[in-house]
Amino acid sequence: MAAIAEATEPLQFASRRSPMLCTHGVCCTSQPLASEAGLRILKAGGNAADAAVAAVAALNVTEACMCGLGGDAFCLYYDAATKTVRGLNGSGRAPQALTPERARAAAGDGANRLPADSVHCVTVPGAAASWADCVSDFGRLPLADVLAPAIEMSEEGVPIHVVAAQLWSDNAHQLLRWGGLEGNPGA
Repeated sequence: MAAIAEATEPLQFASRRSPMLCTHGVCCTSQPLASEAGLRILKAGGNAADAAVAAVAALNVTEACMCGLGGDAFCLYYDAATKTVRGLNGSGRAPQALTPERARAAAGDGANRLPADSVHCVTVPGAAASWADCVSDFGRLPLADVLAPAIEMSEEGVPIHVVAAQLWSDNAHQLLRWGGLEGNPGA
């Protein structure tokens, strides 16, 4: 606090929003409940890696269309003790059985690309493994503890903000085009 009180230069901050000032940690996301999940993990003794995974897991509940578990995840982690940066690549891979021949057959007559909504355009998700690796390699808490806030949100339900609700509503036809959950290969 002394450093803040002694500052003599005016704050140069070109934004209408105030800067975040904290003394015991902070977690910022696009959704307050996800930020709260990360902060909860920090207060429980977790570190930044634990809080990041807790927050992104909570985002899967509150904004699944923005940050889905079925996607990719990447991490750069700075270890202050060793002064090193390590990374995790949780990018999705093509399914093992998707050969070039199968992709060409699925694309159809002479097409050089698959339709954007083809099941063959979906990668094997890397996010879940990346989260687990992040917590085991860099975190302090067990993965079950880190995921607990998101699990609680899933079980108890959460309010969904208007942007996410509108996106889900606008794209419901994508989920229902196979006739609902029965027979839906994505369900």
